[in-house]
Amino acid sequence: MVDNLIQIVYTNSNCKDVFDAFFKQNRKHSKLPLYVISDYDLEGYDIDGFYSYDNSEPYWEVWVKALMKFNSNTFIYLQEDFYLYDDVNEIKIKKYESYILDSNYSFVRLINSGELNNKLVTDNLYEIESTNEQIYSQQPTIWKTNDYIKLLDSTREDKWLETDNYRDKMIKLDISGLYHYDGENKRGKNHFDSNVYPYIATAIVRGKWNLSEYKNELEPILKDNNIDPNIRGLF
Repeated sequence: MVDNLIQIVYTNSNCKDVFDAFFKQNRKHSKLPLYVISDYDLEGYDIDGFYSYDNSEPYWEVWVKALMKFNSNTFIYLQEDFYLYDDVNEIKIKKYESYILDSNYSFVRLINSGELNNKLVTDNLYEIESTNEQIYSQQPTIWKTNDYIKLLDSTREDKWLETDNYRDKMIKLDISGLYHYDGENKRGKNHFDSNVYPYIATAIVRGKWNLSEYKNELEPILKDNNIDPNIRGLF
């Protein structure tokens, strides 16, 4: 397997308008390699790796095949509406990667989200116990690839949904992890900002642009990318 940390973003053709701005923001604020899982051709985008899927394929199987193709020990899980609005702290992120590779932890969530127990493990990293009800979240996360494949193979979810099945299987598999928190401000009801991976969580809510929580960050991005927010609508 490849030793370098990569980013992997999953996207779909119904979010082409969302992906284009994601790509530009990611390349503006991060130098980490970017790999894409998509059901449509991305010719013209300067990406580091690509896996094409068909919408009839089960979600879990698509991810497993892509991870096997990309062949990296670790990766950052992303979705196309995780828009970066400031520079990624890649030195700290790679430090986090090294930490979990030398531990029994399976992942580092790059944001404080959900109801967590604030159990400090090391500098800015807190534990998410394997029994925690908030153990799983579809937020930017550094994963050990083999452990994520183990989870996917156990859940075998057909669709892209954050179901309780992930949580239940992680608890059963005794998968534990860590989350980053450095005293950032709270954003909305369930999460904080992230100064290590500064992103909009999330730019799309129920199919609409999330200007209610991220007006200051999202409006300039939409303007720079000539996106009319009224087409999708405002959340």
